[in-house]
Amino acid sequence: MRTTLCSVLLLGSTPLLGQQTVHVDAHAPAGGDGSANAPYSSVKTAVAAPSTLAGATVLVGPGVYRGRVVLPPSKPLHVVSTDGPDRTVLLQDVGPATLDDLDCSGSIVEGFTLIKTDGIGTTAVARLCLTQMRRCVVIGQPWFDGVLSDGGVLDHCLVTGSHNPVAVVGHPSGSLSHSILWGNDAEFAVFDESHASGVSIRYCVVDAIIGTGATTNLATPPLVRSFTARDFHLRSTSPCIDAGDPNAALDPDGTRSDIGPLPFDPGYAPFSVYCSAKVNSLGCTPTIGADGNASFSAPVPFEIHCANELSHKSGFLFYGFAPKSTPYQGGTLCVQGPTRRTSALDAGGTPGVDDCSGVYAYDFNARIQSGSDPALDPGATVFTQFWSRDPASSATSNRSDALRFAVLP
Repeated sequence: MRTTLCSVLLLGSTPLLGQQTVHVDAHAPAGGDGSANAPYSSVKTAVAAPSTLAGATVLVGPGVYRGRVVLPPSKPLHVVSTDGPDRTVLLQDVGPATLDDLDCSGSIVEGFTLIKTDGIGTTAVARLCLTQMRRCVVIGQPWFDGVLSDGGVLDHCLVTGSHNPVAVVGHPSGSLSHSILWGNDAEFAVFDESHASGVSIRYCVVDAIIGTGATTNLATPPLVRSFTARDFHLRSTSPCIDAGDPNAALDPDGTRSDIGPLPFDPGYAPFSVYCSAKVNSLGCTPTIGADGNASFSAPVPFEIHCANELSHKSGFLFYGFAPKSTPYQGGTLCVQGPTRRTSALDAGGTPGVDDCSGVYAYDFNARIQSGSDPALDPGATVFTQFWSRDPASSATSNRSDALRFAVLP
């Protein structure tokens, strides 16, 4: 078993309170000045701009921000997302680290998912020197090495998909708290508090605990919904719920702090069915469903399917970004226009028989990750429905019920 030990220094939990707020919006046109009416379209441009002063808050809207972000030396900033890690991604496709802080800026980075995709030995996070990272998800590739030390702080974060989840650089003292280190190629182990001289690793979920003294850490599966599908919301049975420091700030629902970047939400669901299907000419009602999660980066499918369709008939999936419920051609139109559609699908079914054994299936993650529709960013809410041919019915077509889902990082 290979183990690694993370050591980080505590700066304190008070955010930087600068008078200046710099705005960033992934969907803004280029050439903005960082004001609310003309935001920057790039995080790296915002933090590097000479007009962005030390102590400023860089307020980042939802979306995907590509390229290396270097926190400037001697210019501490509070770089914070408005909508959290589910909706705000810092992505580096090739080359150096996604977030690089070798100059020890003393900044706070809060509410992002950081992804490094090339997997060739470079890092998602290259050294959180004098920097605090809070409420973040760090997704590495097989050769990710996260270096958090020399004054860095990791609080309420999750690190997964890495070779070495955290590497030690500098003095063995500091703070790692309320974080999940799980699903990495190399196991992450901590000494219990009786052995952790100068190191503060508390209220974390890790692979292993070495020693027999009292500890606030847990060496047990964190029971997020799916590491593979990039759904890091806590299950109702997760040991992370209400397992944080009782003296820490309470979660939004007023309960004891949970471990991890996303507080438990009992109402969370990755997708839901709504609206009504049209009964087809053989008396069957098409039924939409899905397997997996919609994700910007997950290496597994999100299959949207529809059963009880007429066999051997063509159809397609269409989608938009708002719901609707309007009578249309003997059925219900469940998606507000403008809509996009997939290429034609074949229902298949029982060979040589006209019945209701047809099934449509479409991997929506393939569409998200192709980049063919820039609107399918993490955090986008999508509404979708199947259309199919039904020559013997009114309007010679049919529509299924509909599916609502959110795109995860």
